[in-house]
Amino acid sequence: MKFGLFFLNFQKDGTTSEETLDNMVKTVTLIDSTKYHFNTAFVNEHHFSKNGIVGAPITAAGFLLGLTNKLHIGSLNQVITTHHPVRVAEEASLLDQMTEGRFILGFSDCENDFEMEFFKRHIPSRQQQFEVCYDIINEALTTGFCHPENDFYDFPKISVNPHCYSENGPKQYVLATSKEVVRWAAKKALSLIFKWDDNLEVKERYAVLYNKTAQQYGVDISDVDHQLTVIVNLNADKDTAQEEVREYLKDYIAETYPHMDRDEKINCIIEENAVGSHDDYYESTKLAVEKTGSKNILLSFESMSDIKDVKDIIDMLNQKIEMNLP
Repeated sequence: MKFGLFFLNFQKDGTTSEETLDNMVKTVTLIDSTKYHFNTAFVNEHHFSKNGIVGAPITAAGFLLGLTNKLHIGSLNQVITTHHPVRVAEEASLLDQMTEGRFILGFSDCENDFEMEFFKRHIPSRQQQFEVCYDIINEALTTGFCHPENDFYDFPKISVNPHCYSENGPKQYVLATSKEVVRWAAKKALSLIFKWDDNLEVKERYAVLYNKTAQQYGVDISDVDHQLTVIVNLNADKDTAQEEVREYLKDYIAETYPHMDRDEKINCIIEENAVGSHDDYYESTKLAVEKTGSKNILLSFESMSDIKDVKDIIDMLNQKIEMNLP
């Protein structure tokens, strides 16, 4: 099992964007030390609200890669449907080359209808556009060239420069956003990222569907290394930890799940993530790992108000990881 961090970069009430991003930078540079056994860090993409203030995760990842030496850093959910695929490929290739393979491309389709409309994308063909964009990006990353001829993109063969440093381009993960995406990923043996705000039933259903689809199409998934995202807030006072998470998530949940009961959704997240006292985090995370078959756990500490407490929890978890190293 490997461990990393992910950053949502919600701008909490009473804080500035500078403070939000500075907390990410401080945490990433902290764990870049050889003292820590965290291997990766990922930046989330979000638009048009303070519930995630990074609209360009590859740009943020590039900045963090420049500050670090050890970590592999990437986008958690670069939305390839609303960006030109050649630009995504160029940026990913550049970072892969300049960091000698430390950049990771985590990507996603576009879940938000408003974003599809804003960026002038055709909503009914969402999945088809996603697949076409991926094919262009993947061809560019693996061969250095691309030459699409389809209903969405048609242009002459071009060289995407610089060509990648890594033999087959940067490591790729796709966010598990729908049954269609999961089936598609299984056919390509692409590793999934399971969302922290999906309940365990959904995650398990996606994992079962992925394995079933791979078996159906004879796809070897022995090298697949799914990632599980987990919200972490631990405190000697369980109520304090839970209240911090409720406060942190309330606006995001209202925005993202407008037709659901907000308190019910947040309570489910608290129950199924690592939130509560120091004894409350293990079983829920272990169960999610078992249900999803994940080999990597990505943690977010951003709901915790005191940066010193964050460091203490990171140190505690790091000691537990170290004790279980082979």
